[in-house]
Amino acid sequence: MFLPRLRENIRLHRNRKRTEIPTSAKGVAVPSSHESEDLPPAAPDSSKLPSNQNHPQHIAVIARILSTVRSLLRMVGALVGGLICSFKKSNDLGKKLPREKSPFFYPALKQKGGRAMRKIALVNQKGGCGKTTTAINLARSLAGEGKKVLLIDLDPQGHAGLGLGAEVDYDGKTIYEVLLGEIPISEAILTLDDNLDVVLSDVVLTAFEQVMAGAIEREYKLTQSLVDIENIYDYLIIDSPPSVGLLTFNGLVAAEEVLIPVDPSSFSLHGLGKLLDTIQIIEERARHQLAIKILATNIDRRTNFCRGVVETLEARYPENCLETVINTCTKLREAASLGKAITDYDKHCAGHRDYQNLTREILSEETEMKAKGFTLGSLLEAEGLLKPPVEKEIVFKLEAPEGAMVQIAGDFNEWTPESLNFTESQGRPLWHKSIALRPGSYEYKYLVDGSWVTDPANERAVDDSYGGINSVITL
Repeated sequence: MFLPRLRENIRLHRNRKRTEIPTSAKGVAVPSSHESEDLPPAAPDSSKLPSNQNHPQHIAVIARILSTVRSLLRMVGALVGGLICSFKKSNDLGKKLPREKSPFFYPALKQKGGRAMRKIALVNQKGGCGKTTTAINLARSLAGEGKKVLLIDLDPQGHAGLGLGAEVDYDGKTIYEVLLGEIPISEAILTLDDNLDVVLSDVVLTAFEQVMAGAIEREYKLTQSLVDIENIYDYLIIDSPPSVGLLTFNGLVAAEEVLIPVDPSSFSLHGLGKLLDTIQIIEERARHQLAIKILATNIDRRTNFCRGVVETLEARYPENCLETVINTCTKLREAASLGKAITDYDKHCAGHRDYQNLTREILSEETEMKAKGFTLGSLLEAEGLLKPPVEKEIVFKLEAPEGAMVQIAGDFNEWTPESLNFTESQGRPLWHKSIALRPGSYEYKYLVDGSWVTDPANERAVDDSYGGINSVITL
């Protein structure tokens, strides 16, 4: 009950705040009049909106609300975490892993058959370095090149979704519920374009680390959730939070490539060294080699300082620096404020040119990186963490004469006809068979006295390769 109420309060607060934003003449997104009409009714006292004179008081009120929300999240996280730990102890699930088998212990297995999805995590514990901007525009540009892309937002701020014009509906279908195993990731996927899907996040994700405190396999939650869909996409882009914690670890475990945006500042350069040390520790413990790529962002080539930063990166990390450099571009900020990728906002600016260059550089390594890749299913299988999919008993029924020969064939039995059982139900001759099926989509047909017939009780059908029609069932 708490999380839905919290999401509803956040939604109302955002809508109320949106009505207070004045119209801008500088290209900043503001809601139009018809958009405001779609908003829910305001609170009784919302007509007394704060003016410019009492704006500081308004900020103080918002600060108190956010502080209260954070306190509630900490309380809920601690409570739920305690309940989980107590449950695990009572069920003998709180045993520690053997010392020789750490949470990151697995080999980097090669791809064997199927589609090799490239998995790229954008990581940097420093904020404001262009990480989310790069995730948004790289995903959109790859989709524009005909690649099927899934963008996952692991940042509780939820900026990746906002930057593409997508907002959480507060219906409990975010990456938080996916990581907890409450819903499959397919239910949280939002389609933005023909080739671009996204999984959103919101502030509730901040409770993930507390809820997972002491839980085993907690670094594999994202990896486990992706197994069922990894053959659907060509690219997986993961936007990590500006920290190196459990959420970032989940992204690194699921990825095979790490893209580190670095902006021109001494703090960013210092943080880069610390981040590389952290990744090295994970690699040593996991024996999982991550391909590290460094991307210089927010570069103003007119200044000696920015040119010096690029030269320092290239000299210090010659094998890891990408040739592409993302230059400072106001259009990138304008596009983000309007919920658009730069390719959908202005194709004539420097920002669009830079991200097109980055996309081409990523694509140029596609053959090499996919050859080094691995499937998430084989990774978890080698570690003993792959959970078998739950099978569901499906009863197929068909009315046919008692003396007929009735069989069924489909994808689930390699189209080898199997006989159905006869029974009489309410005076009707009924043939039936129960078949255990895993989640997925299956085509099938009945064979009655040597003639193929579709399922009259199932309206879903597709054309087969022989000019006929097959019935379809999806679990």
